[in-house]
Amino acid sequence: MTRFTLLTFDCYGTLIDWELGMKSALKEILTRKGLHSNIDQLIKRYIEIELEIEQETYRKYKEVLILGVKKLFAEKNIKLSCSEERVFADTIATWPPFKETKKALKRLKEKYRLAILSNVDNEIIKHSIELIGVEFDGVITAEMVRSYKPSHAHWNKLLELFKPTKKDEVLHVSSSYVHDVVPAKELGFKVAWINRKGEKPSGKYKPDYEFSNLTALADFLL
Repeated sequence: MTRFTLLTFDCYGTLIDWELGMKSALKEILTRKGLHSNIDQLIKRYIEIELEIEQETYRKYKEVLILGVKKLFAEKNIKLSCSEERVFADTIATWPPFKETKKALKRLKEKYRLAILSNVDNEIIKHSIELIGVEFDGVITAEMVRSYKPSHAHWNKLLELFKPTKKDEVLHVSSSYVHDVVPAKELGFKVAWINRKGEKPSGKYKPDYEFSNLTALADFLL
C-alpha cells in the first residue's frame, strides 16, 4: 500500500460519532416534549432532509442544522422552540470521536499525511479536531468552498492545496456512501468505505476497500 501518501477523511460519521450525538440531542427534545418516537427512523429522515437543504443553496452549516431539525419535527406537526431548533447546532462541537479514532489516526500519521474534508463550518471543525486529539495536515470545510458534498468542490480544493499530489496518491476514507464514496469515485479517487453497519452500496459505484472501523483500516495500511 505504499502508493498512497495522503489520506483524506470525512469527519462526522467517520471520525466523530455523528449518530450518537444526534441521538442524544433528539432524546433531549423528545423528553422535553413528553414524546416517544423511533430515534433511528428520525435520524434516517433527518439525514435525507439535510441533504435536500444542502442542495438548495449554500448556507452555513449551523443554519442547515437548524432548518433540518425544524423541518424534521414540522413533518410530525410538532412546533419547536428556538432553543430546541438549535439543539444540533449548539451541541455538534461536543459530539465524541469513535473510541478507536485517535489511536488509529496516530498510527496512520506516522506514515501518511492526513486531511479532513467535511460538510461543516470552520469553527465547528476546530472543536471536533481538539476532541480527536490529532493534528491534520489540511482541513477543507464546506464554509471554505461554499459547497456541500456530494458536489466535487472539496476534492478540487484538496488537489489545489496539496499540489503536486496526484489522485492516485490519495485514499479518501468515509462512512457515507452518498456524500463521499460516490463523488470521490466520480472524480477518480480511491476510496475506503468505513461501513460500520454492514450496508450495501446503493448505486453503481463501489468502494475500493471496505472496513468495519478505523482500526481495521490502519491495520491494512500499515
